[in-house]
Amino acid sequence: MKKIALFIICALIGTAVSAQNVKPYQIDLSKVPSVNDDKTVTFDKATKTVTVKKDYPEQAGVQLRLGQDISSYNILRIKYKVSGYVGFYLFMEYENDNLDDYENPWMDRNTYCPPYLTEVIIPLKKGMKKLNVIGLYSTNGGSEQKFVIENITLEKIENPVKTDLYFNNEPAVIDTAVNTTIDGTIDAWDFVKQLGAGLQYGVFEDSPKAMDFETDVYEDTALSKPKEQIKLIKQRGFKTIRLQTNPNIGHLMDKNYTINPQYIKNIKQVVDWCIEEDMYVIICGPYAEYMGLDEYKKRIEAGYISYAGYYVNENNKKESKRFIEAIWKQYAQAFNNSYDEHLIFETFNEPVDVLHEHGWLPQENCAVCKKDFTILNEYNQLIVDTIRSTGGNNANRFILIEGLGFARWQYITSKFFKLPKDKAKNKLIPTYHHYPMSGADRNYYTEGMKAQIKEAFVALDKTYFSKHIPVYVGEVGHHKSAPIIERINCMKDFMKEVTAPNRSCAALLHIDSDINGQWGYGNFRFSWDQNTYLKWNDNEYLDTFIYGAQGKEYTLSEDFIKKNEVKIESIVGKNLLSEPIVLKNWDSSFRMNPEIFVRSVPAKYKLEFQIEKTGSEPILQFGLDGRELGRYPDFYDISKRSDVKVTGAVKNGERDFFVKSETFTISISKELASIIESSESLCFNGQNMIIKSVKVVE
Repeated sequence: MKKIALFIICALIGTAVSAQNVKPYQIDLSKVPSVNDDKTVTFDKATKTVTVKKDYPEQAGVQLRLGQDISSYNILRIKYKVSGYVGFYLFMEYENDNLDDYENPWMDRNTYCPPYLTEVIIPLKKGMKKLNVIGLYSTNGGSEQKFVIENITLEKIENPVKTDLYFNNEPAVIDTAVNTTIDGTIDAWDFVKQLGAGLQYGVFEDSPKAMDFETDVYEDTALSKPKEQIKLIKQRGFKTIRLQTNPNIGHLMDKNYTINPQYIKNIKQVVDWCIEEDMYVIICGPYAEYMGLDEYKKRIEAGYISYAGYYVNENNKKESKRFIEAIWKQYAQAFNNSYDEHLIFETFNEPVDVLHEHGWLPQENCAVCKKDFTILNEYNQLIVDTIRSTGGNNANRFILIEGLGFARWQYITSKFFKLPKDKAKNKLIPTYHHYPMSGADRNYYTEGMKAQIKEAFVALDKTYFSKHIPVYVGEVGHHKSAPIIERINCMKDFMKEVTAPNRSCAALLHIDSDINGQWGYGNFRFSWDQNTYLKWNDNEYLDTFIYGAQGKEYTLSEDFIKKNEVKIESIVGKNLLSEPIVLKNWDSSFRMNPEIFVRSVPAKYKLEFQIEKTGSEPILQFGLDGRELGRYPDFYDISKRSDVKVTGAVKNGERDFFVKSETFTISISKELASIIESSESLCFNGQNMIIKSVKVVE
């Protein structure tokens, strides 16, 4: 036994000596190309500085071809210095490396080198004999970037472990200020009226990616100088900033859900910059939706303690509560007496039950959804109790209370939603998200949408405003693909409801964290060079929102109206089908975009169908899908409406029309026409017929 032990010790000593005897190989950086093919990246050989200047969102870099034998080495060490907030990628490509081994070959071969470190060790992949290529690449987001490569070496060391980019031995961030400054008598009703126009600021909207960015929170938005940008946001007319946070995406340090102190310090710095500008700032708790993504779950299942989350369901409630309490206790301890009422807490962002089919759009007649409402109520109560338990200013801090799923108005006016009990008086504010024109495919603002906006505020009047409880619209916005004049008209009507008499309400404009201002809801563009700027897009739309928050109406110029006027041709008498539709059996169906009816038809009309019978009992099922709007989660059956009349067919009262003639019509009332325009799609199903044409007739 002693001989075996002695042998092992000798072997270890031999390994260590062997490692020490292998001389490091220094990669000749003078062979790095001076410029890449598209001239977006340059390398200064004298200063070893990589400079990136690009106007597209993808990565850009330079590659050095090595063909270096690595059989004597087990790590690559890179020493560097980053100028700015955002790191860079080191790309490595081996000879005879099977690409099929990788789920995402490009990302798996990249290592992020964060700006808060100056050295990273990367173990070489076992079984590889040659390192063919190394590359120095920018992040996806930034348009300009600069970093210095001091040296890159291949080495053999005793313990080839990758640098722990997550590790941080700093103490927890605790707010030690003694004096309280929040007046416990300030009422939420009066407070919300002060919040003015709000803006989503996406600096902490980390999302799961194939790459890790560790405590670097700026990579996705490429914000190098948030302080200057916050000043520009204030100058533009915004009074409130919302920070969505996700400490559970790469920023946890142990199984007790300890948040990396650097992450909280980053939040603290941005909050301080906002308050310096006399702005209100909302710290919003984590998302639930990531728990439904395979990439995210794989990391958790693989034991990555830096990743975690919560579920809104019974099976995972116990651990979810432990997570929620831990996160909010740390937030509350880090932000207390140093922050007056300008800092607001928000419990969650869209807490969805990702494991349930109705998760995003809960239904009151579903037993699981009812239970989910109850669980979310428990979670919200836990957060309020946790915040209040830290005392000081947090004993009276205003807290926004989020609703279930998509957080739409229906879910905070539901009988199953409950505001938490609170030791503080009148400090809780229900919040919801409202997208009046819904998804990316909605191009026109319709009368039906206008009616739905009014419907929402009537429900809020009954549930909250009439009881002296304010409401905060934590997200409102329109997709950039819709014509700007349509978005403006919709926003104008929405803000009139927000600021109507006998209401205490404010709204916050949602924009994507897109530095190029091109995605979805992006309304500004960032750059992060040394002359940081913020360029606003769609200024008339922004002014409509900002003026609306003040109860005013922004006047559009005649030139703007003329330039952006939307002209729609009539579709009356035209065949709406590009080709005949065969409804052979109930497995065949087709959908029609309802937007073709917007302002192209009379207020009421008839749909005329020309069909060819292919069986003895032709049947048509015709209804609406409104799930995206959250209005009709299930199939909306128009055959049951009393104002729907048919000729050439018979209603059977169960979604179906029994077709009797090769020409039949379905009447569309003014009310139904409005509903159709605002639905997600028109759905047709049936059997034993070919629909040759569908026409609008007056």
